[in-house]
Amino acid sequence: MSEARGSYHHGNLREELVRVARDLARADGAESIGIREATRRAGVTARAAYRHFADRDALVRAVAVSVLDEMAAAISARQVDAADGDALLTAVGEGYIAFALDEPGWFDVAFFAMGALAQTAGRTPYTLLEEALAALVAEGRLDADRAGDAAMTCWSGVHGFATLTSRGPLQTLPRETIDDQARVVVADLVAAVTRRRAG
Repeated sequence: MSEARGSYHHGNLREELVRVARDLARADGAESIGIREATRRAGVTARAAYRHFADRDALVRAVAVSVLDEMAAAISARQVDAADGDALLTAVGEGYIAFALDEPGWFDVAFFAMGALAQTAGRTPYTLLEEALAALVAEGRLDADRAGDAAMTCWSGVHGFATLTSRGPLQTLPRETIDDQARVVVADLVAAVTRRRAG
């Protein structure tokens, strides 16, 4: 298929390549994304892709940005009824882990490209974390000068658990067991950053 025909057929080749690459990543993670395979599935030449992406890493970053947007939307949906900073922060942690478990391939690609967070124009899982911590500061539950450390504690703890259970050695555990443990991990992290004991 010629470049012209492929571009005309798809209307917006960039979005089509991102969509195809998302499908590849959803099944097998970041390593499965390739310009050649994406263009083959889109029905265009590899040369056509380079009009939109400088290289494979650029395509991976574009997929990562789209996944981060989706992940943030999923977390935001959990925050709708949050009454305070504790609830906002809990929703971030539990939503982050749930997304990783539901979509391990997308979770893998979301953090494959380090530049993806900087390229995301809207809210991200990290900005939602910062907003939840800001709410705790406003409520007097967290000192403002500890917010940065709290963000690192929460993100490291939740990301580590999510990685271990979605793509790591704990992925064989029953989902119910993982979900139960996720609630404990998140509750402990919230308790740690607000200087109180869980339970």
